[in-house]
Amino acid sequence: MVRLRNPKEFTILDAMITLCLIGILTGVVIPKYRRMAHEAQESAVKAELTNVRTSISLFKMLNKRNPESLKELIEKKVMLPARTGREPYSTSFFDQKYLNSRAVDSQGNVLDVFGNPFRYDPVRGVVRATTKGFEDW
Repeated sequence: MVRLRNPKEFTILDAMITLCLIGILTGVVIPKYRRMAHEAQESAVKAELTNVRTSISLFKMLNKRNPESLKELIEKKVMLPARTGREPYSTSFFDQKYLNSRAVDSQGNVLDVFGNPFRYDPVRGVVRATTKGFEDW
């Protein structure tokens, strides 16, 4: 008499196939996730550098000098006219800081998405990232 296996039971072969499939999926998904996360961080660093550089340019244009530090951009406010309605002369004032930073360390340095401070040269008005691999941006 031939005994048929119960369909509810797992065999060693079923377990091996399942483990191989999980391993293949893990080998494909994890590197792709890491690459996508790194690309997102790169985009965030580029955007932050663009914002800081734009803030430095605005500060220089309005104050005729470079800011002494990036802390000055966070602390000092700028007041600009802003159009609020459809009429050409409906204005109010835009009163904000030059730079709104989400991440600042205990000394008040502006941090990038990796948690490293930006390097700022007040003489030339140039800001750079200090994170390895992003120094030349």
